[in-house]
Amino acid sequence: MKRGALIALLVVIVILLGLFILGGFIYMQFTQEPYVPERAYLKIDLGGVVAETAPSRFPGMSGAAFSIHDLWYQLERAARDERIQGILLRVQYLDTGFAKIEEIGRLLKRFAASKKPLAAIVVDGGLKEYYLASFADKVIMFRGGMLSVSGIGAEALFMKNTLSKLGVQADIIHIGDYKTAPNTFTEERMTPAHRESTQALLDDLYQAVIEGIAANRKLDPLAVRKVLDRSPLPAEEYLKAGMLDSIACEDDLFKLMPKTLPEVEFRTYAKTRAPLPFSGSKKIAVIFASGEINMGRSGGDSLFGGDILGADTLAGQLRSARNNSAVKAVVLRVDSPGGSAVASDVILREAELLAQKKPLVVSMSDVAASGGYWIALAAHKIFAAPQTITGSIGVFSGKFVLKGFYDKIGVTKEIVTTSEYAAMYSDYKPFSANERRKVLAEMEQIYAAFLKKVAANRKLRVADVEPIARGRVWSGRSALKLRLVDGLGGLSAALDEARKLARIPQNERFGVRVYPQKKSFFEMIFDLTGAKVQNPLDVKARLQAYRRFFPAMAMPFTLRCF
Repeated sequence: MKRGALIALLVVIVILLGLFILGGFIYMQFTQEPYVPERAYLKIDLGGVVAETAPSRFPGMSGAAFSIHDLWYQLERAARDERIQGILLRVQYLDTGFAKIEEIGRLLKRFAASKKPLAAIVVDGGLKEYYLASFADKVIMFRGGMLSVSGIGAEALFMKNTLSKLGVQADIIHIGDYKTAPNTFTEERMTPAHRESTQALLDDLYQAVIEGIAANRKLDPLAVRKVLDRSPLPAEEYLKAGMLDSIACEDDLFKLMPKTLPEVEFRTYAKTRAPLPFSGSKKIAVIFASGEINMGRSGGDSLFGGDILGADTLAGQLRSARNNSAVKAVVLRVDSPGGSAVASDVILREAELLAQKKPLVVSMSDVAASGGYWIALAAHKIFAAPQTITGSIGVFSGKFVLKGFYDKIGVTKEIVTTSEYAAMYSDYKPFSANERRKVLAEMEQIYAAFLKKVAANRKLRVADVEPIARGRVWSGRSALKLRLVDGLGGLSAALDEARKLARIPQNERFGVRVYPQKKSFFEMIFDLTGAKVQNPLDVKARLQAYRRFFPAMAMPFTLRCF
């Protein structure tokens, strides 16, 4: 072998060896289990966005700081882990709904049932932050912090005048006075039905939170309401009313615990492996279904800024669970305001096939409305939180007419067709009277099917369903009274019911298979470098969606509480 070739071979070997060592180092950094003291408190610094499942991302990239999936799984572990002696919860401004607050609180209560202490400090915030802290054994307010538990408010956005200035007209049809999703684009203010349903929903959510605080703090609900209705108040007033145990600094959290022990951060603990909270040959699948329902794959952002729940993705996960012989039951965790009627039906069909073979239990999160309620209708049991927003049994359809906008920018169109309705969804003209009748007939067919499906699943008559439909949303507690759900409870209650329906004995441990599964480090690398091929039609479909609403099952309004 020539000297030059030998040198080249040695260089290649050195490079490969270097890459191997570097790869091993990176692997160790991402897989090495951190140290947890033999006896420690688990510290959870909870604030910001709380999602159902945290997106796979690199440290520092945007996304939810915490997820229901991670909190549920790690708290189940911590309850069984002899190293973890209790929880120190630090709460500040949370960007999530009251049903997720309730879910986290129930998970914390479940942890406390293992006879381990739980203390919480409210650094800053309002009703959501205090409500979560109230689930703890001891609640302290950070000295110098702000606490404003002054009820629940909501605001609705209307863009009719803005669109008019741009020359855009929203030509949208809806069935039911309460199906007010298009009102954002077609109205200048709330209609009477819109205001009525919003007020009733807020009152119901408020009462549920008041009763929750009263139960957690062992207080009279009327006394709690009097305090909240007068809020914001000085922290001493909350202390006097029994809603706080003390006003102190953060380090005083340790004084509320039986022993002085080191603390371990939640994210650090989450990187450890043992103990496993669920194990066994028999498994229950937990499928998280979060986002606006559309055809195609999950991921990305919807037109309204939330996640997209793709029918292909969720249907595939349901199919996988159905065909997995080790999976004995399925819990479908729904957090969706609905979306495409067709996509919702694709998901429902796969859920029905699964329910014919195995027990299916639905757990509702913040929102399971319209299409989000439709996909739950195959379940043997449906659980909701008292603060879940559900129902919205209705449909709307329509389009944006852009002719005025085109005139402003000097664009003209000419339409050539082969039949009367070929250009029905053209953005250059409103619906004609005949076209409007066609659209309405299609919507009425979908609405009738929705009513029949609800009646069949909930063992009601169609005549009983129609008055509580009409696009109206309900809280979980109202939905229970109306027989739209079977019980009030969270993810743990749904898991217990699934185990029972699957006839897995109480004393027998079972495994859990979660969908969607988190991506590995190398999968994230491939996604980041564009190795995954994207559908070239996605962009076109997104642009189409801006000017046309196919028959849709969506929430009547976006509720942002403050």
